[in-house]
Amino acid sequence: MIASELLVGHFAKGIILRIVGRGTMQESPAIRAVIEQSPAAVIVFDATECDYVDSTFLGCLIWTKKACEAPPSRQFQIAASAATRIRLFTTSSIGRYFDFIDACPEPLAAPVRIDVEKLDPAVLGRHVMRCHELLADLGGDKAEAFRRVADRLAAELRERDAERSIELREQAQHAPQVAR
Repeated sequence: MIASELLVGHFAKGIILRIVGRGTMQESPAIRAVIEQSPAAVIVFDATECDYVDSTFLGCLIWTKKACEAPPSRQFQIAASAATRIRLFTTSSIGRYFDFIDACPEPLAAPVRIDVEKLDPAVLGRHVMRCHELLADLGGDKAEAFRRVADRLAAELRERDAERSIELREQAQHAPQVAR
């Protein structure tokens, strides 16, 4: 598997998020965190060096566009050639949802590498679930498949939460009682 690299740079109007290699569910929470923390008026996802995006990453890009559309309104664009658009963004007609530009703006300085942290499986599971819900909500020929993935993850997460709740109750029952 090709290693991925997430880079963040700045240009006159905003920030550039660049994936070199593969954009997967592992990188997408880091992208989301950068967007949530940035006050930039324009956010550009640079896909010019991206070889592959999985469905979770696509769902995260949908979340990014929706987050930018919410007040205070910001602009979200994807920099990609026509060939890259076809290769990466044809899933479930998603390519029509985004605003594309042919070339990425020039960064003011060298982009900074962002380390991708491993997330708690439950946190990552919720992220993956939400990304697939967003993909399903867009409609298209794969919407039902995305909905099934989201529903299955929701059920697994509910089951995991229920099991964890039982474990915590059992631990509390067996914990030594402190005299008052």
